[in-house]
Amino acid sequence: MLKRLKELLSAMKRIEKDGFPDESDAAIYFEEKEEVLEEIGKVLGEFETNYSEEIEALKATIKTLRDNLKNQADSPRILTTDEFYLNLGKTIAGVWMKNQQILGELNAVPNFKSESWVNPKDVHWEVGKGWVGKAPLDTPMGDMATNDQYLINPIYENKIMTEAARKSVMMNLVTNRPMSGPSVFLSQRTRGGVILSWLTSYGQEITGSKPEMEQRVELKAYTLAGFIPWYDEFEEDIFADLGRMFVEEFIEAYGREFDTQCLIADAAPYTGALKAAGVESHMIKSSSIYGISFLDFREASLKVPSTERRDCAWFINETVLSRVTSERDTEGRPIWRGPNDGKPGRIDGYPYHECDILPATGENIKNAPFAIFMNPKRIKHGNRKGMELKRFDGTTESLKYGEIFLRFRKRDGFLVTRPKKNMVVLKCKGGN
Repeated sequence: MLKRLKELLSAMKRIEKDGFPDESDAAIYFEEKEEVLEEIGKVLGEFETNYSEEIEALKATIKTLRDNLKNQADSPRILTTDEFYLNLGKTIAGVWMKNQQILGELNAVPNFKSESWVNPKDVHWEVGKGWVGKAPLDTPMGDMATNDQYLINPIYENKIMTEAARKSVMMNLVTNRPMSGPSVFLSQRTRGGVILSWLTSYGQEITGSKPEMEQRVELKAYTLAGFIPWYDEFEEDIFADLGRMFVEEFIEAYGREFDTQCLIADAAPYTGALKAAGVESHMIKSSSIYGISFLDFREASLKVPSTERRDCAWFINETVLSRVTSERDTEGRPIWRGPNDGKPGRIDGYPYHECDILPATGENIKNAPFAIFMNPKRIKHGNRKGMELKRFDGTTESLKYGEIFLRFRKRDGFLVTRPKKNMVVLKCKGGN
């Protein structure tokens, strides 16, 4: 037990010195360290008295660490944007050149498992030893020359995903939950989960009130891979420019893919809200989308119970919205309420979000959904931590033309829950 405590304390001494992209990441980091110290304190209470000298020494060390931790947590060093891009660029260059020392210093770790990825907390770099992991503890992993894929510093991953959320409509609206494994089962109740029964006389059979059985749905995470062409010029660029290039390429593609999986995906491997089984439909009165009426939005929203409507919003293409903006009441006043004073725009009292991936007026086809009214929290996003980078030459292009790519991989899951009576889509009877 003393040996294990010593190992924990040694890990504690590797407190992050390179800084954090923002204060929230710093707070999470220091909270995790505080939990480790608390666990150490609990273990010390279980020792017998004949270890008193060792215990007192460990308690003194813990007190010093707590004081240092508090000082660093009160004033963490926050990386500037340029410093973040610089460190990310160094990480990418380290992956490309297989520079283990640079990767270790930047807290990137080798990812040598194909299915169950390495936990960054289980591997670290030690000067003079190299990569050290848990199995067995403090034992160097040996020759890592054959490994060519690495997980970036989780702090940098959080920063990148924050940037990606600015390119996505859905990322900050859906329910996000961490996933520690490839699959998780969620329990969900249908409306009216309790049955009430009146007893009208003494001695009557008690049928009682019983809850309806919960429905369990499975949220699965799959691996998403992307490829960024690598040019020789990148190797001559300064690291900050390389990091900025990767972030710009990643967030643009990932933000759009996130919205696609939430809204319009068709079972590859997920099904978006517009294609979900059980979602309600409302045919607009016009045979053309250009004839959509403000009443179409009102009648569609009324198909969702009032208790659900209060959390719902419209998701439409901006070209469809342009048809709504021209709607006026009997006195000629605009019915549409646009954004003002920092508040979102509204259609018939409900907020809306413009999504360019949804069908536009000129793209609408017969009987196909083009807009949806729903509570976005009904969409569950499973986030399995870890962003992997690899120098990749296993594509057809590399075989034909010698083109090499920087491959990134991330694991996500998407699931639309309870669409029946909670979501409604607009459809057009005719074509365009």
